[in-house]
Amino acid sequence: MEDDVYDLCVVGAGMVGSAVAKYASEWGRVCLVGPEEPKERDVNCKRDIFGCHYDEGRIARCLAHDPIWTQLARISMSRYRQIESDSGIDFYDEVGSLVAGGKDTKYMIDNERVSKEQQLESEILSYKTLKTKFPLLNFSDIDHGLYEVKAGHISARNLVSAQIKLAKSKGCTYINEIVEKVTQMEEDCNSKMIVKTESDKQVVCRKVLLATGAFTAFRNLLPADLELEVGLCPLTTAMIEVTADDFTNMRKYPAVIYFGKGADNWKKDYPRSKDGDYSWYMLPPIKYPDDKYYIKLGHLQHATTKRFTSSGEVKEWYCSGGDKQLVNDTVDLFKTVVQGVKPISYHGDSCVITTTPTKRPYIDTIHPQLGVAVGGNAYAAKSSDEIGRIAAVKMMKNEWDSSLEKTDFRIKMKEKTSN
Repeated sequence: MEDDVYDLCVVGAGMVGSAVAKYASEWGRVCLVGPEEPKERDVNCKRDIFGCHYDEGRIARCLAHDPIWTQLARISMSRYRQIESDSGIDFYDEVGSLVAGGKDTKYMIDNERVSKEQQLESEILSYKTLKTKFPLLNFSDIDHGLYEVKAGHISARNLVSAQIKLAKSKGCTYINEIVEKVTQMEEDCNSKMIVKTESDKQVVCRKVLLATGAFTAFRNLLPADLELEVGLCPLTTAMIEVTADDFTNMRKYPAVIYFGKGADNWKKDYPRSKDGDYSWYMLPPIKYPDDKYYIKLGHLQHATTKRFTSSGEVKEWYCSGGDKQLVNDTVDLFKTVVQGVKPISYHGDSCVITTTPTKRPYIDTIHPQLGVAVGGNAYAAKSSDEIGRIAAVKMMKNEWDSSLEKTDFRIKMKEKTSN
């Protein structure tokens, strides 16, 4: 019966998928399928599908090396307060964002150029001003900073909860399951798509949108012999517990992204770029669900060449808490970067980012009934609302509704490999 057929099934209930479902539900009957966050991550458990939104601290800023990412972030971030108001769920803390590094380096010059070209509300901070404004942070005397005012950090968990709540309010059906297979029923203009879950539930729909990130290749979601050209890059973060007093003192510090030579007393054997530069990001103290306060510090993707190709590797990584030695090295780095803050405890966390050759997300169709919104390149969390809206319009209306060129978001495919 046609009443049992959805106009769109969105596979993947993370930040992008939930945004797609919210917008698509304005124009038709939509089903969102994806598992909720597990209570624990155990390598011995059956589950091998996870998400990148199991976090309370993601940097939200417009400044980016690529103006396309700047535009996606700017549009998405302009809607944050409305999403919070409509859903009743808070997720954004506007504490600002600080990019820091050597004063005359290409990295800082490029950031300043983009900030000026994109007319971002930002301020150049000298080394002296950095020390005055953020006295707990230890930089090199050759460093300076670019401070973005309308920026900060988001709770990825709460953002997803808000988007799903709004999608449901528009009539979206949410199914808390893992999808095993996506197939096309017939090979003609009236064909339907079948989405089958682990429990053998079947969703019949006219179109399917995959927002499945690093796990896209690990279920039968794409046509046989096809695979997206993506890289699966593992990242390690250190979750550093601090006192309530340190939380109070630092909670309004900005999110920090650093790329440069570092101060003389920084830990020397922390992973560097090929040019010997430190590259890391740090969130100010945030209260986590365990009622403790953590500062998150992690390396950027420039610092690792490792890439995963199998489901087993990704599962083991998500359950591992990251590279143990790197966690220890990160905490040692933290102790030299942040002065006067003594960690109570620390532990590691891990995620996998999905990179694309274009360094931009794929928002495209494989065939008229199957689309993808995949490839965050470590930049998509803050930009997920606009990525989701563009994908929703493309799937529901067959239109490209963006001032950005659709050619910049085209998918690249490769021959499928066994996992």
